[in-house]
Amino acid sequence: MGRAYKLMRVKKNHPGQLFPLFVLSDEPLPMHVYLTAKEGPKDSDGKVKSRLGPLAFRPGFHLSEVPLATHIGAAEDGVIKYMHPDTVWCECTYPEGINYQEEADLVGTVNGKVIKQKACLKHVPVNGFYHFKTSPLMFGDWIISGGMEIERILTDEDVADILLPLGLAPQPRKEPIDLFSYGFKKMTCYSF
Repeated sequence: MGRAYKLMRVKKNHPGQLFPLFVLSDEPLPMHVYLTAKEGPKDSDGKVKSRLGPLAFRPGFHLSEVPLATHIGAAEDGVIKYMHPDTVWCECTYPEGINYQEEADLVGTVNGKVIKQKACLKHVPVNGFYHFKTSPLMFGDWIISGGMEIERILTDEDVADILLPLGLAPQPRKEPIDLFSYGFKKMTCYSF
């Protein structure tokens, strides 16, 4: 199993639950259970429906190589500067049984050259994964996987402990997050 990170949303009206950011964003994802990715509903143009509106259809769990998403967050003066106040990073494991990269790259090949923004699958990568670059503003690649298990919620201190040795600065928050107010009790996997 590979190790990666997923940015999740927490909701005060659903204490102790984690939710995807955009697609199927009202379906909670439990911790410590192996989850199989589902395709989100598509609109008439073949885009996936999301809480942001139509998005490109790339089914699977979208994970990150490190807990940093510089292309997602709260903007100030038109520039993303902060984490949304209701998001947390989670450490996850995902299946590495099948590497779908060759198939994804083939989809994104134009005139013999792989166009990274087109190199994605239109089906869930069952028992496997591939890497995808969604935005030139993002750090690293997404790992798009057919399954995952959420192992633990990371505190902001945990995120800093992972990123700083890599020479990366964590995305700041305008205000600290109080996970207790979102229904998460103190557990050994949280360092409050």
